[in-house]
Amino acid sequence: MQKKLIDAALKQYALHGYHGATMRKIAKEVGIKPASIYFFYKNKEDLFTVAFKQFLDNHFNKMKSILNEKRDEPVQDIFSAMFEGISDHHRRDMQGTDAYISLVTSPIPKISQYLYDHMQRYNDWLVESLDSILVNSYPEMPAGEINRIIKQFVLIGNGVFWGIKLYDGTDFEEQVILAGQLMHSLLDELHQKYV
Repeated sequence: MQKKLIDAALKQYALHGYHGATMRKIAKEVGIKPASIYFFYKNKEDLFTVAFKQFLDNHFNKMKSILNEKRDEPVQDIFSAMFEGISDHHRRDMQGTDAYISLVTSPIPKISQYLYDHMQRYNDWLVESLDSILVNSYPEMPAGEINRIIKQFVLIGNGVFWGIKLYDGTDFEEQVILAGQLMHSLLDELHQKYV
């Protein structure tokens, strides 16, 4: 039942935003009375916080699994796999992605604080993980250069994420490939300098 409620909440949030995603609409979609939702969640903010937490945790876990699986591969392949993972995760759950975009573009204070805290944890993990991989691959590379590469990866990754809504089918797939190629080019320059 909780999964159905979360799915319905994200769908309603994607369609109507926070204020339009009423408990009545969510309950109707699941086929229960609105009062029954309060058996699982104390209020609307709680339901949406749990829904977005699950959505964001799924993304975080996907990125962790890609990094663990690819850790021993060349850095370029790791970055490409992570771009593909961003694409795959969000395209498989367009309802959640649409709700997340709605949250980011029209934040709700109580939920936004959770979102900010989650993104900070994710960014800390990502920076630490990529820093470790880059240091192992390019031990002579200065810390400032490593930091710049990580920021470029994040910037390109954000472009891949937003591209999900801007491009269709093959055009989007091309964007993901181009993102990987761009990182390859940046890393090839570094490879020549530091290896």
